[in-house]
Order: sequence, then structure tokens, then C-alpha cells
Amino acid sequence: MTELPGVADAEGWRRLHPLSPLLRGGLAMLVVGGIIVANFRDRLLEFFFANQLRDSGDLEGFVSEQDMFDFLEKQGLLIAALGAAIVVILLIVLFSWVAWRFHTYRISDEAVEARSGVVFRNHRRAPLERIQSVNLQRPLLARVLGLTKIEVLTAGQGGKVELAYLGHRDAKTVREQILQRAALKRDGVAPLNAQAVQVPPVVGYDGYVYGAASDNLTERAQTFADSDVDPEAFAANTLVRVPVGRLIGSIALGWEAVIAVAIVVAIVVLGATLELAILVGIIPMVIVVFGIVFSQFNKGFNFTLSRSSDAVRTGAGLTATATETIPFGRIHAIEARQPLLWRPAKWWKVRITLAGHSVAQGGQNATQNVVLPVGFEDDVLRVIDTLLPGVGDDAVEIEALREALTGSGRGYLGAGPRAGWVLWWGRKRAGMRVDGLETGDNLGNSTLRIRRGALTRSLSIMPIVRSQSIQLRRPLVHRMLGLASVQAHTVLGPVRMEMRGLALKDASVAFDFLAETVLRVQGAEAAERAERKQGVRFEQSVQPTQELQAAQDAPLANTPHPNEENGDPQ
Repeated sequence: MTELPGVADAEGWRRLHPLSPLLRGGLAMLVVGGIIVANFRDRLLEFFFANQLRDSGDLEGFVSEQDMFDFLEKQGLLIAALGAAIVVILLIVLFSWVAWRFHTYRISDEAVEARSGVVFRNHRRAPLERIQSVNLQRPLLARVLGLTKIEVLTAGQGGKVELAYLGHRDAKTVREQILQRAALKRDGVAPLNAQAVQVPPVVGYDGYVYGAASDNLTERAQTFADSDVDPEAFAANTLVRVPVGRLIGSIALGWEAVIAVAIVVAIVVLGATLELAILVGIIPMVIVVFGIVFSQFNKGFNFTLSRSSDAVRTGAGLTATATETIPFGRIHAIEARQPLLWRPAKWWKVRITLAGHSVAQGGQNATQNVVLPVGFEDDVLRVIDTLLPGVGDDAVEIEALREALTGSGRGYLGAGPRAGWVLWWGRKRAGMRVDGLETGDNLGNSTLRIRRGALTRSLSIMPIVRSQSIQLRRPLVHRMLGLASVQAHTVLGPVRMEMRGLALKDASVAFDFLAETVLRVQGAEAAERAERKQGVRFEQSVQPTQELQAAQDAPLANTPHPNEENGDPQ
């Protein structure tokens, strides 16, 4: 057990790693300065030493014919130039030190806070009850230096607090501290002994747990190779992993790569038949294809997904690594997708909607929304069970999910008779269904499920409790065909919970049913949460600390799942 790294002041503020300014901008300043000097050295010398150049009688082109250091040495200015360079470096170091001194953070019983800036002060605050995920980001240079950036995402656009940078082990300790306090706050429990957390071990890609390093070099090598996975997940064989070969195959058969290759082939054909100059267009296309393939491979390499007692953790990366830790109850929707060319291999991709991402991050191609780059049907079922405890954890539910993924859609409310004009070949697969509404069971496990797609099959699942509103829409074509669309709104993200092409009568019934269901489920969830908080507070007053901690660790992980019941609004 250990406390937070560093020494806190009287108000609890702590400083980041001393090398933080280097990674946040100091290194970039040095690189930019070097480029400027290298490309404009002639002009700089002419500006600062015009008199000496004029006395030499060779103002024009003098420097270009001689080495810079030879010129400075002949003019007796070499020591002065070196001194000026040293002064510039010292100024950069001084400014970086000042920025480091004024960049602090603290974790209180209410929020995670970060302050920065000297002239213009910036104070960001993430309330514990609104934290959606805690992520560790390690760009390549940061990994080499043994540093890690912490991103604390909250609900709301732009709601992010960054702690850049901390030592890798320290960053993992701070993350566990944030997650612990957030869980206690979410359960309405006073943060007893919240300063003490278990130091996460350094775990290799094969699950080997490294011991204490004997020297700094060994420690740096261990942290560089750290997969940031709970060793208990390795021991229990509960990890979802993506082999490298499968990842490469999925990228090659993905729509992005296929379309890019098709464009390259088209350019070659046009160049061979019309004009050879068109072949020049292959060069930028090859660069684009390589960039797409390498980016997807780099960000999907060594992907792992695991579940702890109160959170889900995903991690991946080749050169730069990213680990995202999402507390239970923060996922708003899940979508399993299967592109056409993946169908023979029976591969699927899973992505989620999570509050706290910006508009750009919530887009279709945001890599941080992906929780399974490529996997088989069994992997998808394990991911769903991991992300939504209580969904997909018994034989009946697993069979229902398999039917939803690849079956005929039995028990789903299908599209209208004229929906082929708006859904095309996807009419047969399209359908919606509500599961988990059996009276007397935990309504928090009830979900809305929507199947759709022809070229790309998909199954979207949203916990009813996460619905923000229900909407019935009738675009022009739908109105002409007597159809309507029903959509359940949640936070911004790539998963769209909308069923298009419903017959108007069915859509009206579905709209009323969903609106009533949302009110019922959310009301039951609010009442259950209030009762749980009251019960935990009572337990706190009479039980020892160890028993209280055990009660805090299992609020959602072992909730019973209701028996399947068809809640179709038909």
C-alpha cells in the first residue's frame, strides 16, 4: 500500500515530473529553433554581423561559401555565439522550470484538479461523481523517458483534466487513487483511508509480473514493456486479446484499405489507357494507404480488454500506448459491426459510446471508441458481458445475443412492408427489441437492441437507464411510404440507436412503449441507488473498515440478471 507520489503542500497540491515541460513543448521549441537556425543562418549572420561582413568586402554570399564556425572563428565571435546559445538554452530551462513550479495537481474528496500558467492562470476541475474514464497515454518519447500522461474524462464536451507527465509507476498509482475515490463518491461513502492504494505491478505482454528493479536502466526497460494489465486477469484467463495476424488481416479487408486499393487500381488503369502522367497520382495514394494501415496497426497492436472489480480496462499500442479505464455504469451504448469482407472469417468489431468525448472524438473513426478491433463471435459475447455486467452472463442470454448477431432476428420488431425503399437490402435484417423487463428483477439490466445493415451488419445495445430521450421522426421519404423512424438518444458517440423503416402504426406503439419503459427503469434505478446509499451509510457506522471496503468493491459486479422476456412493443 502506498500514498500518492511527491510531497503535497498545505492545501494538498503536488507537482508533476520535472521533465514534464520538455514533453509539453520545450523539446518542440528546441527543434523549431534548430530548424530556423539551420535554414536562415545566412540571414541571421548578415543581420547581426553586417559590419564585419561589409569590412571583409564580401557581404553577398560570404557565409554560403564558408562554414559558419570558420567564419565566426575568423571574426573572433565564436565564443560570443556559443555564449549566446548557452544563454538561450538557460532561458528555456528557466522558463520550463517556472512552468513546472506553477503546474500542480491534487486529488481531493470531491474532485481531481490541475492548475497551470504563470501570467494566465488555468484551473481545471473534474468532479469525482462525473468522471467517465481515466486514461494513461504514453507517446514514444514519453515511454523512453519512463513518463506517462493521465487523462481524466468527465461528462460534457471538453470535460477533461490532464496530468502531463508523471513517472509511469506514479501515474498508475494516481489512476488507482482517482478510481478508488470516484467509486466511493459514486456509492455515497466517506473516503476512509482513501490515501492508501495498492501499487499496480509492472506486467509484461506475456503476463509475467516484474519484481523490484535493481537499477534505473532495468526499471526503465520494465516500464517501457509494461502492458498495464491486472495480473489476476492473466491468471484467470479472462483477457480478450487480438493476435497480430488477425489484426493485419482485418486491416487489409477493412473498407478503408479496400477503397484505397480500388482507387490505386483505377489510377493505374486510367494511366495505362489514357495518359501516363496520371500514374503520378499513385504516389500520394500509396502514402495514404500506408498511413491508414500503419495507424490502425499501431493503435490496435497488442490489444487487451480485462475487467477488474469495479472497472473495465482496454489497452493497445505499438510505438505509443494508450490505456483506458472505464468504471462500470459509464458506458452508454455498444455496437458490434461486421463488414462484408469480414463475414467469411466471422470477424466482428466492437465500439462504444462514452460520455466525455469531444465532437471529433465521438465520430465514426475515433480509435478510442473501439473496445475490440477484431474478434470472433465468442469474443464479442465476452466483451458485452465485460462492458455490461448482467447482460450476456447466462446461457439463455448468450443464445439470445448469438441470435441477434447472426440469426434471423426472431422476436424483433421488423421493418415495414415498404421499407425496402429506404433500407434497401438491409430490410430483412432490421429489427428492434427490448430485453430484461421481467417484473421483480433488476430493471437496470434492461436494454434496447437494434439490428441493421446489409453490407455492414451491426447489433447496437443500449442500457435503457442511459436513454436521454425518445424521438419519432418521419423524414420526407418515410412519410411518402407510410413509415417512421424511432430513435433513443444518448450522449454523443459513434453508436446510433435508431430503427428506420418502421410501419407508422408500429413506430407509434414502439415510441409510447419506450417512453414509458425509460421512465419506469430510470425511476427504479434512482430508488435502488438511494436505498443502496442509505444502506451503505448505515453499514459504515456499525461495521469495521475491512467489511466496509468489501461492500464497496462489489456494488455492480455481482448483480443478478433477470430471465429473458420479450419486451417487444408489438
